[in-house]
Amino acid sequence: MNDILKGFLTILLSAAVPAGIGMGVGAALGGLDGLWIGALIGGVPGLLYGLEAGILLAYDLGTGRGWLEILVDLTWSLPNTLFGLIFGNAIYVFVGSPSRERSRGQGWIVFMPPATKTSGFGVDVLQTLGSVNLGGRGAHEHVHLLQARIFGPLFLPIFGLNYVVNFLLQGLFTITIGAILKAAGARDTAWFRPPGTSVVPGFFGWIYAATLFEIWAYATE
Repeated sequence: MNDILKGFLTILLSAAVPAGIGMGVGAALGGLDGLWIGALIGGVPGLLYGLEAGILLAYDLGTGRGWLEILVDLTWSLPNTLFGLIFGNAIYVFVGSPSRERSRGQGWIVFMPPATKTSGFGVDVLQTLGSVNLGGRGAHEHVHLLQARIFGPLFLPIFGLNYVVNFLLQGLFTITIGAILKAAGARDTAWFRPPGTSVVPGFFGWIYAATLFEIWAYATE
């Protein structure tokens, strides 16, 4: 399959599948009016995602793997895909630009910082939101893409809840037992320290590193 056809099919599928899902949900909730509203709500962001993924040839639709990836991203993992489309593009455009070389056939959209940037966000600190990535595969970024595809609509709620729980645990420990131990000289910080492999240091480092999905991802390195 040539690149033009791959790109066209990516755009077509990305617009049609979310539009169809939106039509179904809209019709169930609001009848005929809801059907067309749902088509717009699903189809417009789907088309935008398809244009980006299609131009970058992110999905290798010449293989079964590529078809499976795009169908999962447009159905079961659609909330994660749209989350990445909105927030990934909104954030990463200030750090780098979409890379066809890193995206082509890899099943995700990759932003890369300019070659002149040698450290920081996008170089030392990579990130993946849904199927939109900054900085490439790194040591475990592709694992987050797999996690999103496995857990689908549960992925973001689980991640969010895990952050809330970790923040509460870190905060309570810091202002109670941790503060006492630090005052007694038994600890050099009042908070839980993150492992040395964590890219996020300090108070928030443990909150980040102790989330279930990050523990899983770091364990693959």
